[in-house]
Amino acid sequence: MANTTAKIEAALPYVLPVLGGLLGVIWVNLNKFEFINPVFAIVIGVVLGRLAALLTTRLMRKARRKER
Repeated sequence: MANTTAKIEAALPYVLPVLGGLLGVIWVNLNKFEFINPVFAIVIGVVLGRLAALLTTRLMRKARRKER
């Protein structure tokens, strides 16, 4: 049975890009600019979420290795 840290580590690559895209949608809806493509803001949010997920999982793996 997997521990809680492993479950969180498995979910982060899916959850953080979705949250980033959602934040992109919210930002586009709050800031009405005529020259900004909404898809651009959503993609930027997804990419930033993916990068955050990669960094977070790497830090979690390093911490787990030190525990062993």
